[in-house]
Amino acid sequence: MRNLESKLKKRKINHEKLLKYGFKKENEKYVYKTKIQNGQFEVNVLISDEKNYAKLIDLENETEYIPVDLETSTGQFVGELKQEYEKIIEDIIMKCTSKEVFKSRQAKEVIQYIEEKYRDKLEFLWEKFDDNAIWRNKQNNKWYGILLTVSERKLGIESDKIVEIIDLRYPKEKIESVLDHTKIFPGYHMNKKSWITIKLDETVETTKIFKLIDNSYKLSIGNKCGITGESLSQKVYEYLTTIPEGKVVTYKQVAESLGNKGLARVVGNILHKNPDGDKYPCYKVLNSKGELAEAFVFGGKEIQRERLEKEGIKVINDKVDLKLYQWKEEGV
Repeated sequence: MRNLESKLKKRKINHEKLLKYGFKKENEKYVYKTKIQNGQFEVNVLISDEKNYAKLIDLENETEYIPVDLETSTGQFVGELKQEYEKIIEDIIMKCTSKEVFKSRQAKEVIQYIEEKYRDKLEFLWEKFDDNAIWRNKQNNKWYGILLTVSERKLGIESDKIVEIIDLRYPKEKIESVLDHTKIFPGYHMNKKSWITIKLDETVETTKIFKLIDNSYKLSIGNKCGITGESLSQKVYEYLTTIPEGKVVTYKQVAESLGNKGLARVVGNILHKNPDGDKYPCYKVLNSKGELAEAFVFGGKEIQRERLEKEGIKVINDKVDLKLYQWKEEGV
């Protein structure tokens, strides 16, 4: 018998997915059976609140085939059986469970808040540290939140209690005023001049943590214009519709129209996710040298060239002469 507790320790079981997968509910237990090796063996998997296990049954004599659960087993036949048996177990875990490392109520609320507001999911970047994860801003890939499990001693508290914490960006000039070393700490494992750490143990109100998350998100953009997320994307797309026929603009120019030229790279990321190339003519946006984009989202630079030339814009050696074709908004 294969005990599955260790594999499910940091996983959340989805019972609806178990049923769709083929499990049968028997009282409070979920049981799955499937035959392998041309019907000679049957894999049995049981999932319940009390125990979780898998076993392989030799149907010829109706007994459990123990060798597949022993690390010391050798031989080609056992090896092939074990490989097929383990493949089924891993497939069930992959398709019927989800990662659930963080257990505290506040951690779950924070995860849900970020997923609903920013459509961002936790990313587990370190295989050896599967209780550490990050959120990144999709517009520029900068981190704005980190969720970790640590000992309170790591925060300077004389205790070995394990707690869940969140690291967030915070304005450098205000950090000293917000630190109290009991609820809010200098950024753990991050730049202490620009990050703070909060324990997710109810000592700080959840609504306050949400506001700090929003603030951290804005800081991750480096956005002085005060627009973020979908609103920022929509502003970029709306700007594209104002560019006259036969004219082009630069990424920096679009960013400046939003009030912050430092958003040029963010503008590029937004254009790469353009939902409608006809409605929002992103082919009219070039870099500061007037060069076409190799990764133009709607078919590469050749398609970008075609669309520009269709408007009478000359493209020579994959470049547009900005002196001739750049839109000067003040003259409109």
